[in-house]
Amino acid sequence: MMDLMDLDQDSVMIIHMGGVYGDKEATLKRFREHWEKKVPDRVKRRLVLENDEICYNADDLLKVCPQLGIPIVFDYHHDAINPSRRRPAELIPLINQTWHARGIRPKQHLSSPRPGAVTAMELRAHADRVAELPVDLPDDMDLMIEAKDKEQAVFELYRIYGLYDVVWENLRPPADEQTLKTKGRKSAGTSAKKSKKDQKEGAPAPEAAEEQPIDPEMIDELADDDDLDL
Repeated sequence: MMDLMDLDQDSVMIIHMGGVYGDKEATLKRFREHWEKKVPDRVKRRLVLENDEICYNADDLLKVCPQLGIPIVFDYHHDAINPSRRRPAELIPLINQTWHARGIRPKQHLSSPRPGAVTAMELRAHADRVAELPVDLPDDMDLMIEAKDKEQAVFELYRIYGLYDVVWENLRPPADEQTLKTKGRKSAGTSAKKSKKDQKEGAPAPEAAEEQPIDPEMIDELADDDDLDL
């Protein structure tokens, strides 16, 4: 699709490495082999990897990406949950080299956990807005803001840091409270509709369950779950 749209090299597809399947080093080896032997060149030109919050941190990706010519998207939120042994200030120059080697502008993800988040699942969910810009932020890169309030989160950063002029009439205040549910505010309408439908059909209302810590045996399933809205 990107090729048909004549998009340049800065347009990429961002994915996570996936699960560890009981042996991280063996999985990384399989990934190398499949990348070199099975992935078409047209896909290699677009595909980039992002450090995730469950299985593969930036240190893990730096073991394979530079050798394979795969750029790395550094996610600050994920690094805070699943940290590398090196600080972002040390990682980012190494990560940026994976982009510069391909002639692509570096890309990063920025988000904040929801206020009051404690459990593993709560920490994964994105807050409505981003608290602040990171001190290690490079000048020449694309920063993708991942926040429930969408453009309002970006407008707020514009205003706080004086990055661009904002139209005050377009601004709205943040919500007074933020839910700690993983799917956040976005899923409220869908959940309400489903609940009403279940009640009409005579299904019992589900009981609220206390959140449990992540079971290590579920890590691969969580890593491969594309339906989580974070």
